[in-house]
Parts: sequence; C-alpha cells; structure tokens
Amino acid sequence: WTVRFRYSPASFQLGGLLSAMGVIVLLFGLVVWGWQAIVKPDAAMTTTRSIAKNSAAPMALNLFNKGIEFVFAMYYLRVLGPADAGSFATAIAAAGIFDILANFGLDILVIREVSKAREQASSYLLNTTILRLGAAVFASLPMLALVAGTNLFSNPFTRPEIVAIGFIMIGMVISGMSKGVTGLFYVYEKAETPAAVTTVTTMMKVGFGVAALLLGMGFVGLAAVSILTNLITLGILGMSAWRNFALPGPWQVDWPLQRRMVRLGFPLMLIHLLQTVFISVDVYLLRTMLPNGEEVVGWYSSAYKWFNALQIVPSYFTLALFPIISREIERSVEAARRMYQMSLKIMLLLALPIAAITTFLAYPLVAVLGGSEFLPHGAIALQIVIWSIPIGWLNSVTNYVLIALGLERMQPRAFAIAVGFNIIANALFIRAYSYVAASVTTILSEVVLLLVFEYYLRKRMRGLDWGRLAVRPLLVTVIMVGLMWLGYQVVGVGTAVIGIIAYPIGLWLFRVIGDDEKQILRATLPTAVTRRLRFLS
Repeated sequence: WTVRFRYSPASFQLGGLLSAMGVIVLLFGLVVWGWQAIVKPDAAMTTTRSIAKNSAAPMALNLFNKGIEFVFAMYYLRVLGPADAGSFATAIAAAGIFDILANFGLDILVIREVSKAREQASSYLLNTTILRLGAAVFASLPMLALVAGTNLFSNPFTRPEIVAIGFIMIGMVISGMSKGVTGLFYVYEKAETPAAVTTVTTMMKVGFGVAALLLGMGFVGLAAVSILTNLITLGILGMSAWRNFALPGPWQVDWPLQRRMVRLGFPLMLIHLLQTVFISVDVYLLRTMLPNGEEVVGWYSSAYKWFNALQIVPSYFTLALFPIISREIERSVEAARRMYQMSLKIMLLLALPIAAITTFLAYPLVAVLGGSEFLPHGAIALQIVIWSIPIGWLNSVTNYVLIALGLERMQPRAFAIAVGFNIIANALFIRAYSYVAASVTTILSEVVLLLVFEYYLRKRMRGLDWGRLAVRPLLVTVIMVGLMWLGYQVVGVGTAVIGIIAYPIGLWLFRVIGDDEKQILRATLPTAVTRRLRFLS
C-alpha cells in the first residue's frame, strides 16, 4: 500500500496565486519601463517602428494577458469544482453569442473607415456606440430564446446560470463601447495603449475575482466582476482618447451612416457568429442534454483551456503569412498555391508533435490546471480533442487564403455546412457518449470544414498534392508516438522527452523539411529567430 499526504488548503492555493500575481506585476512593470526606454514618443515613425508599436506590442501583451487568465483559472477551477466551473463556462459561451450580435462587426469597421477619414472620428465613435446599444437590445431577443429553449431539454439552465449570463452580457455591452474607443488608438497608431490598459484591468479582474470567491459569491460573482472591470477599462480608455486625440465633432446622430454600418457590418458579424457557434455549440448541448451537464462541461472546459492556449501558434503564423500569400497571388496563382501547400505542411509539422506530446501529458496538464477533481474525464477529453488541431490549423491558414483569393463570400457557406454537421452529430451522440462524442465531433467538423474549403479553393487554383504534403509528416509522427508509447511503460510522462528528441531526428532522417519549407519559415519567423536557426540559412 502507498499512502500519500497532500497539503493543499484554500489558503495555500490563494498564497500561490498571490505569489504568481506578484511576479506578473513585476514583469509588467519591467516591460513598461523597457518600452518607455526604447520607444520615444517624439521619434520618427518608420514602417518598422509602426509595426512594432501596433502589431508586435499588442500581440505580446495579449499573450501576457492570456497567461494571467490562465494562472487565475488554476485558482478558480479548484475553488469552483467541475460543476460550478461548467456553469461558468456555459454562461461565457452563451453570452459570447450575444457579444457577436451586439458588436455587429463594428470593431473592424471603425478602424477601417476612420483610417480613411480621421476628421470623422467623432461621428463614427458616437454613431457606432449608439448602434452597438441598439444592436444589444435586439440581440437580447435571441438570447432570451436561447435561455428559454433549454426548458425543452432534460437539464435546463439554472437561475444562477441565467443571472451569470445577464451579468456577462451587461459587461459585454460596456466592453463593446470600449472597443469603439480602442479602434481610435489603432487608427492613430497608438495600439500599445489599449493593450497595456487591458493588461492592467486583467490584473484587476483577478483581484476582484478572488474577492468574489472569498466572499462565497461563486461563478455568479466572477460574472459580475466583468461589469466592474469593463467599466474601469472604458473610463481609462475614454479619458486617454479625449486627452490625446482631436475629437471636435460633429457630435450628432447620423442615420444614413448607421444604416451604412449595418449593411457593411452584417457579413462580418455573420462569419464571426458562425465561427463562434462552430467551436462552442457543443458546450450548450452537453450542458442541456445530459443530467450532469454542468459537471461534464466543467471537465470538457478544463481540456479546452489547454486547447485554446495553443491557438496562439496558428494565429501568429496566419497573420504573418497573409500579406505574403496576397503578394504571391498578385504575381502568380500557381506560385501562391505552392506557398500555400508548403504553409500547410509547416502547420502539420508543428501541430502533429504538439498533439502527440499533449496526449501523453494530458493527465498532469489537467491536474496542474484544475486539480484531481477534473480527472480522469478532463484528461480524456484533452487526449481526444487535441487531435483536431492538425486539421484546425490547416483550416486557419486556408481561411486566410480564401480571403486573399477574393473568395471571402464563400466562408459563411463553408462554416454553415460545418456548423450544421457539428450540431447534428452532437445531437445524435452526446446522450450516449457524453464529452467523448463532443470531442470526436470537433475533429470530424474540422475535417468537414477542410473538405468544403478545398472545394471552393479549386475554383481558383489547382488541387493540392496531399500525398506530398502529409505522408512523411504523418510517418514521422507515427514513429514518434510508437517510441513514446514504449517509453511511457518505463518512465511515464517523462516519455515526452523521448518524443521531443525523436521528432526532429525523424524529420532529418526522412528529409521532411526542404528548401520550400525553409523559405516559408524565413518569411514568417522573426529575423532574430531565423539567424539563430542555422538550418534555415
């Protein structure tokens, strides 16, 4: 018999969180000091400096914010437990639909339109804010239907969940107004300001969230905190914009402008809505179709936190690749096709080993995040759903290629087909197979989306050589998984080291990375990184 003593009272967990937040605050202070030392306000704004200020800095701070939220999740998941964590995840997913409907694609439109005519910034800010408030009223109607519709299922939403959804919706209305102000900072090439403000309010959200949990307010308290933090964000950004930008007016309602914004915003809202439903509808169905839906969603959401953390990889890659592909299309569609195919191959080369290693590390990963209460189910869900990233990351690249080819009008159709498949498959199998069905359906839905994307791409370019693209990366991954499985029998999770060593050796032995792949990597990775990777030269 083995007896293990574990000391992990609430005070110990809180102390760990406060220590981590102390380190985060110090790091943020160092970042701000370094930024002020390097970037001088009166320095000439070259193209390189502008990119660093308005792209690299916000991206880095966004990643920093995700890290803060992840650390906080390690605390609140342990306090809430699977059932309440599932209710909180359900409230966030449901309110996320409202956020998209209420914003109506205006975030991008404000930046795009005001960039063309800065003198109209006041008019756009006022009228899009009014439009957001009006859209929020109309968006409340489908939300009422969504909540009421749960009564048709065996496990309808509870009163605390409905209250939490309401609180988050109110917070999102305020957040929407903040996004309008944030757009002005992007227009005036001061994107680092709202990014830094968001970091500060994210840290405040952790503080308020801890207070809410210590007061016994549970996930409803966490939802209410979003109202307070979003009000603070709006106040800080509003005052900063008023002091820094010329906003003389006219401050008057412009109905023709609002009608134009509705017309232009609808396609953007629709594609965003379909993309969100595509990734979140399983939470709604798990919650309402299963008698223990709250707990199941809690397990499932613990897996998804790791899954979502990895999305920074395709996000960075596609943003770097999009202008390159767009230029290639102007020169030659065939050249763009070759670059697209090599880009997909690189996505596979990144996603496959990550999925394999995560599969073997799933149990400790979920244990670190949420504690033993989320085991084994959270780990099992992660082991399955992580295998959607090889296909999902291909879709991330393909999505941008469709835009570059001028086929963005096909995107809503593609996502509508994938969403339809997702809903039908989950509705058929969730009752019998619970979160396993949802995880497998996530993989299959990505496959359906890829097939539809491929169909539309063939309208503008030749089909891809999938054999050349995927066979050798898959072969190396199979060998890697086999070696890791053998190692797991001896060293347990330490087998990840075997995988990390075996994979690059396999790539070298099978000559998977050629000159074309090196060219793509040189074009997308930062120069400082490519200089240190000698094999890319």
